[in-house]
Amino acid sequence: MPKGIMLTPEQQEARREEIIGVTLRLVAENGFQKTSMREIAVLANMGKSSLYDFFKTKDEIIVYAVEKIIEETIQKFQRIIADESSPEQCLRKIMRKHLQVPKQYRTVLMWLNTESDHLEEEYRKRLKAMRYKYQDIIKSVIENGESAGIFRKTDAGLLTRLLINSVMAIVYTSRPSASPETMLDETMNIFLHGIMNGGE
Repeated sequence: MPKGIMLTPEQQEARREEIIGVTLRLVAENGFQKTSMREIAVLANMGKSSLYDFFKTKDEIIVYAVEKIIEETIQKFQRIIADESSPEQCLRKIMRKHLQVPKQYRTVLMWLNTESDHLEEEYRKRLKAMRYKYQDIIKSVIENGESAGIFRKTDAGLLTRLLINSVMAIVYTSRPSASPETMLDETMNIFLHGIMNGGE
Protein backbone atom coordinates (compact mmCIF):
# COMPACT_ATOMS: atom_id res chain seq x y z
CA MET A 1 0.00 0.00 0.00
CA PRO A 2 1.24 3.56 -0.56
CA LYS A 3 3.48 4.63 2.31
CA GLY A 4 1.83 7.01 4.73
CA ILE A 5 -1.72 6.08 3.68
CA MET A 6 -3.57 3.99 6.23
CA LEU A 7 -6.22 1.62 4.95
CA THR A 8 -9.17 0.53 7.05
CA PRO A 9 -9.45 -3.21 7.82
CA GLU A 10 -12.26 -3.38 5.25
CA GLN A 11 -10.08 -1.72 2.60
CA GLN A 12 -7.18 -4.06 3.43
CA GLU A 13 -9.43 -7.11 3.05
CA ALA A 14 -10.80 -5.78 -0.25
CA ARG A 15 -7.23 -5.31 -1.48
CA ARG A 16 -6.33 -8.87 -0.46
CA GLU A 17 -9.34 -10.17 -2.36
CA GLU A 18 -8.24 -8.24 -5.44
CA ILE A 19 -4.71 -9.65 -5.19
CA ILE A 20 -6.09 -13.18 -4.74
CA GLY A 21 -8.36 -12.82 -7.78
CA VAL A 22 -5.49 -11.63 -9.96
CA THR A 23 -3.18 -14.40 -8.71
CA LEU A 24 -5.70 -17.19 -9.23
CA ARG A 25 -6.42 -15.96 -12.75
CA LEU A 26 -2.71 -15.84 -13.63
CA VAL A 27 -2.04 -19.30 -12.15
CA ALA A 28 -5.04 -20.75 -14.02
CA GLU A 29 -3.84 -19.21 -17.29
CA ASN A 30 -0.06 -19.58 -17.04
CA GLY A 31 0.65 -22.07 -14.26
CA PHE A 32 2.23 -21.44 -10.88
CA GLN A 33 5.85 -21.49 -12.01
CA LYS A 34 5.31 -18.88 -14.74
CA THR A 35 3.39 -16.50 -12.51
CA SER A 36 5.58 -13.84 -10.90
CA MET A 37 5.01 -11.39 -8.07
CA ARG A 38 5.81 -8.60 -10.55
CA GLU A 39 2.97 -9.71 -12.85
CA ILE A 40 0.61 -9.93 -9.89
CA ALA A 41 1.54 -6.41 -8.78
CA VAL A 42 1.05 -4.99 -12.28
CA LEU A 43 -2.39 -6.57 -12.77
CA ALA A 44 -3.42 -5.57 -9.24
CA ASN A 45 -2.41 -2.00 -10.15
CA MET A 46 0.06 -1.63 -7.33
CA GLY A 47 3.80 -1.43 -6.77
CA LYS A 48 5.70 -4.61 -6.02
CA SER A 49 6.75 -3.27 -2.61
CA SER A 50 3.09 -2.55 -1.81
CA LEU A 51 2.21 -6.13 -2.77
CA TYR A 52 4.78 -7.38 -0.25
CA ASP A 53 2.94 -5.43 2.45
CA PHE A 54 0.07 -7.88 1.94
CA PHE A 55 1.81 -11.12 0.93
CA LYS A 56 5.48 -12.08 0.97
CA THR A 57 5.34 -14.86 -1.64
CA LYS A 58 3.12 -16.49 -4.27
CA ASP A 59 2.88 -19.48 -1.97
CA GLU A 60 1.37 -17.31 0.75
CA ILE A 61 -1.22 -15.85 -1.64
CA ILE A 62 -2.33 -19.24 -2.94
CA VAL A 63 -2.49 -20.86 0.48
CA TYR A 64 -4.37 -17.90 1.99
CA ALA A 65 -6.90 -18.05 -0.86
CA VAL A 66 -7.42 -21.80 -0.66
CA GLU A 67 -7.70 -21.83 3.14
CA LYS A 68 -10.29 -19.06 3.00
CA ILE A 69 -12.53 -20.73 0.41
CA ILE A 70 -12.25 -24.15 2.07
CA GLU A 71 -13.14 -22.72 5.48
CA GLU A 72 -16.13 -20.86 4.01
CA THR A 73 -17.32 -24.00 2.21
CA ILE A 74 -16.91 -26.14 5.33
CA GLN A 75 -19.12 -23.69 7.25
CA LYS A 76 -21.79 -24.13 4.56
CA PHE A 77 -21.44 -27.92 4.86
CA GLN A 78 -21.88 -27.70 8.63
CA ARG A 79 -25.13 -25.74 8.21
CA ILE A 80 -26.43 -28.38 5.80
CA ILE A 81 -25.56 -31.18 8.24
CA ALA A 82 -27.30 -29.31 11.09
CA ASP A 83 -30.47 -28.77 9.02
CA GLU A 84 -30.78 -32.05 7.07
CA SER A 85 -31.59 -35.31 8.85
CA SER A 86 -31.49 -37.57 5.77
CA PRO A 87 -27.89 -38.73 5.05
CA GLU A 88 -28.70 -39.12 1.35
CA GLN A 89 -30.16 -35.65 0.97
CA CYS A 90 -27.39 -34.22 3.14
CA LEU A 91 -24.76 -35.76 0.88
CA ARG A 92 -26.54 -34.52 -2.25
CA LYS A 93 -26.78 -30.96 -0.89
CA ILE A 94 -23.14 -30.95 0.17
CA MET A 95 -22.03 -32.07 -3.29
CA ARG A 96 -24.18 -29.39 -4.92
CA LYS A 97 -22.44 -26.86 -2.68
CA HIS A 98 -19.08 -28.36 -3.67
CA LEU A 99 -20.06 -27.87 -7.31
CA GLN A 100 -20.60 -24.17 -6.59
CA VAL A 101 -17.01 -23.57 -5.49
CA PRO A 102 -15.80 -20.90 -7.97
CA LYS A 103 -14.09 -22.35 -11.02
CA GLN A 104 -10.88 -20.38 -10.43
CA TYR A 105 -10.52 -22.06 -7.05
CA ARG A 106 -11.27 -25.51 -8.47
CA THR A 107 -8.57 -24.93 -11.10
CA VAL A 108 -6.02 -24.06 -8.45
CA LEU A 109 -7.11 -26.95 -6.21
CA MET A 110 -6.72 -29.35 -9.13
CA TRP A 111 -3.27 -27.90 -9.83
CA LEU A 112 -2.31 -28.23 -6.16
CA ASN A 113 -3.27 -31.93 -6.16
CA THR A 114 -0.58 -32.63 -8.74
CA GLU A 115 1.93 -29.78 -8.40
CA SER A 116 1.93 -28.83 -4.72
CA ASP A 117 5.53 -30.06 -4.39
CA HIS A 118 6.52 -26.63 -5.78
CA LEU A 119 5.28 -25.04 -2.55
CA GLU A 120 7.39 -24.59 0.55
CA GLU A 121 7.01 -27.36 3.15
CA GLU A 122 5.12 -25.14 5.60
CA TYR A 123 2.49 -24.35 2.99
CA ARG A 124 2.21 -27.96 1.83
CA LYS A 125 1.43 -28.98 5.41
CA ARG A 126 -1.19 -26.25 5.79
CA LEU A 127 -2.90 -27.23 2.55
CA LYS A 128 -2.87 -30.92 3.44
CA ALA A 129 -4.49 -30.13 6.79
CA MET A 130 -7.23 -28.09 5.11
CA ARG A 131 -7.79 -30.75 2.44
CA TYR A 132 -8.18 -33.43 5.10
CA LYS A 133 -10.56 -31.22 7.10
CA TYR A 134 -12.67 -30.74 3.95
CA GLN A 135 -12.69 -34.46 3.17
CA ASP A 136 -13.44 -35.44 6.75
CA ILE A 137 -16.69 -33.50 6.96
CA ILE A 138 -18.01 -35.25 3.82
CA LYS A 139 -16.70 -38.57 5.11
CA SER A 140 -18.61 -38.05 8.37
CA VAL A 141 -21.91 -37.83 6.46
CA ILE A 142 -21.17 -41.14 4.72
CA GLU A 143 -20.21 -42.79 8.01
CA ASN A 144 -23.37 -41.48 9.68
CA GLY A 145 -25.40 -42.99 6.85
CA GLU A 146 -23.59 -46.31 7.34
CA SER A 147 -24.25 -46.25 11.11
CA ALA A 148 -27.93 -45.60 10.46
CA GLY A 149 -28.07 -48.57 8.06
CA ILE A 150 -29.00 -46.31 5.13
CA PHE A 151 -25.68 -46.72 3.30
CA ARG A 152 -23.94 -50.08 3.05
CA LYS A 153 -20.54 -50.42 4.68
CA THR A 154 -17.85 -49.16 2.35
CA ASP A 155 -14.51 -47.35 2.33
CA ALA A 156 -15.87 -43.94 3.33
CA GLY A 157 -12.54 -42.19 2.74
CA LEU A 158 -12.22 -43.57 -0.79
CA LEU A 159 -15.84 -42.73 -1.59
CA THR A 160 -15.27 -39.17 -0.34
CA ARG A 161 -12.30 -38.69 -2.66
CA LEU A 162 -14.19 -40.20 -5.60
CA LEU A 163 -17.14 -37.87 -5.00
CA ILE A 164 -14.93 -34.79 -4.79
CA ASN A 165 -13.02 -35.75 -7.92
CA SER A 166 -16.22 -36.50 -9.82
CA VAL A 167 -17.02 -32.78 -9.75
CA MET A 168 -13.76 -32.08 -11.60
CA ALA A 169 -14.82 -34.56 -14.28
CA ILE A 170 -18.21 -32.86 -14.57
CA VAL A 171 -16.90 -29.29 -14.73
CA TYR A 172 -13.99 -29.91 -17.08
CA THR A 173 -15.49 -32.50 -19.42
CA SER A 174 -15.19 -31.69 -23.12
CA ARG A 175 -18.38 -33.67 -23.84
CA PRO A 176 -21.06 -32.51 -21.38
CA SER A 177 -24.30 -34.48 -21.56
CA ALA A 178 -26.34 -31.88 -19.66
CA SER A 179 -25.89 -28.95 -17.27
CA PRO A 180 -23.32 -29.44 -14.49
CA GLU A 181 -26.15 -29.63 -11.94
CA THR A 182 -27.99 -32.34 -13.88
CA MET A 183 -24.78 -34.31 -14.41
CA LEU A 184 -24.05 -34.06 -10.69
CA ASP A 185 -27.53 -35.38 -9.84
CA GLU A 186 -26.97 -38.37 -12.13
CA THR A 187 -23.48 -38.89 -10.68
CA MET A 188 -24.99 -38.99 -7.19
CA ASN A 189 -27.62 -41.49 -8.39
CA ILE A 190 -24.83 -43.72 -9.69
CA PHE A 191 -22.85 -43.49 -6.46
CA LEU A 192 -25.88 -44.02 -4.24
CA HIS A 193 -27.81 -46.62 -6.26
CA GLY A 194 -25.30 -48.15 -8.68
CA ILE A 195 -25.92 -49.01 -12.31
CA MET A 196 -27.36 -52.51 -11.90
CA ASN A 197 -31.08 -52.94 -12.54
CA GLY A 198 -32.80 -52.85 -9.20
CA GLY A 199 -29.61 -51.52 -7.59
CA GLU A 200 -28.33 -55.06 -6.98
